[in-house]
Amino acid sequence: MGRFVKLPQRLKVIADYTKEGAAVIDVGSDHGLLPIFLAQRRGFRRLIAADVSNDSLDSARRNVRKYGVSDKVEIMVADGLTKVSRSDVDTVVISGLGGETIRDILQNAPWMVGSGISLILQPQSKIDVLCNFLYNSGYSIDETRIVVDRGRRYTVIKI
Repeated sequence: MGRFVKLPQRLKVIADYTKEGAAVIDVGSDHGLLPIFLAQRRGFRRLIAADVSNDSLDSARRNVRKYGVSDKVEIMVADGLTKVSRSDVDTVVISGLGGETIRDILQNAPWMVGSGISLILQPQSKIDVLCNFLYNSGYSIDETRIVVDRGRRYTVIKI
């Protein structure tokens, strides 16, 4: 493994919320930095970088090779959580998407409610929409943290 990936502060907080030994899917992974970071630092059962299209995962594929973790990070083309089930993962990360998009992803995965799966969410907008959905759907928010990264505020929600 040559060098270590550096994470922006908001992704470091998300990484801190993940438990060693977990099976993690990073929905909307984009460049794949979070799963790569986790693969380089801790033992995880499974790490999946998922995004909606093959093209959107090109950067993740390059980074997985660049950082030498091809054997530890799976690349998955998936619309939200459509290609995983309760038995595949125990931690779901959705960051960098709008609150309405995160809500829609969770609405399309009703098996999540009451499953015991940890959720780590970092909405870019419409936090109120997402929080109303979470409350009305029976999710329990464990912790919320405000992170300042490059002069911008981000909210990270652990469920």
